[in-house]
Amino acid sequence: MDLSSLLNSVMGNEKIMEELGRKVQASPDEVRKAAKLGVPTLVEALDRNAREPQSRESLARALEDHKDDDVDDLEGFLNRVDANEGNRMLDHILGEKKIKVEDNIASSSGLGIGQVSGLMSMLAPILIGMLGRKKKEENVSSGNISDLTGSLGGLLGGGGIMDIAKNMLDKDKDGSFMDDLMGGLFGKK
Repeated sequence: MDLSSLLNSVMGNEKIMEELGRKVQASPDEVRKAAKLGVPTLVEALDRNAREPQSRESLARALEDHKDDDVDDLEGFLNRVDANEGNRMLDHILGEKKIKVEDNIASSSGLGIGQVSGLMSMLAPILIGMLGRKKKEENVSSGNISDLTGSLGGLLGGGGIMDIAKNMLDKDKDGSFMDDLMGGLFGKK
């Protein structure tokens, strides 16, 4: 399954939305709304991490560790996701701005911050597993990780999910929601 199909299988699969909703005590529609904000945010943060040498090495190790995760069976995968590991992934992906990101998604989606945190801790392992497998399949070197993350961002860009996130989260209307969410995390002041 390619990255586009995997993303669609998460966002468009009612069973997956129900399972995520059950885990965070929210309706499938509420989960979908938050995921439409959370996934692009994670993808953008992963892409930025992949472009920074120190972060890139850490990301490459994470992708190597998760290259054999079975993300084709998302229902089974969600039942095996370790919330603590998902939170550690979020800490690495979002850094010190994790709470701010979760708060912004919570206020934009209507979910509580605890629900968003739980959801994001399940979405991060899915994305890392997808990218890890893609890295393995395409034999991508650590130095070219940004090609993987950029391709995932390309699937979300140009309309649809990414536009929704940008419109809802771009507080200063400069065309980039990440500066509003992340502040100086990635060197932007």
